[in-house]
Amino acid sequence: MTTINNTPPLDLPAILASLSSFVPQSDHLDNLSEKLGERPAQNTLILLGLTATLFFAAEKNSNPKVRTIYDALEYCSSSLSVGYTSIFPQTPLGKLVATFLMTYGPALTGAMLDGPRKKPADNATNQQILSTLQSILTELRSNPVEPPQP
Repeated sequence: MTTINNTPPLDLPAILASLSSFVPQSDHLDNLSEKLGERPAQNTLILLGLTATLFFAAEKNSNPKVRTIYDALEYCSSSLSVGYTSIFPQTPLGKLVATFLMTYGPALTGAMLDGPRKKPADNATNQQILSTLQSILTELRSNPVEPPQP
C-alpha cells in the first residue's frame, strides 16, 4: 500500500475516546435517538456537516478521489440515502464514518422527510381522558338503551 504523504496514521482508539466525550453519559442510546427525532431536519444537516468534515480529514491525504470538502460531502450525502457514488473510504476512520452513515443515515433521512415527532400527551391529560371514558361507561351501563322494535 502506498501513501501519498508522510503523515502518521490516525490513532483510531484515541479519536473514538475523544468522540465519546460528546455523548451524554446519563442518556442511553435510545434517549439520544429520541432527541435526534425532535428536530430531524436540523439534526440531519448537522450530522451531514460533521461527518463530511470528519470524512474529509480522514481521507484527504489517503484517497485520491477525495480532494475537496465537496467530494466528502458528496460521499456523505449519498450515504444518507442510496449510497451510490464513485468514492469509497480508504482509511479506518473513513470506514467508521461510512458505517455510521449507512446504518443511521436512511432512518434520519426518512425522519427528516416526516417532520418533527409530536410529543405525546402528558400523564394528566391521559388521566383526564381515562376518567371521562370511565364515567361515560358507567353511565351507559346504568341506563341501558332498549333496541328499537321492528
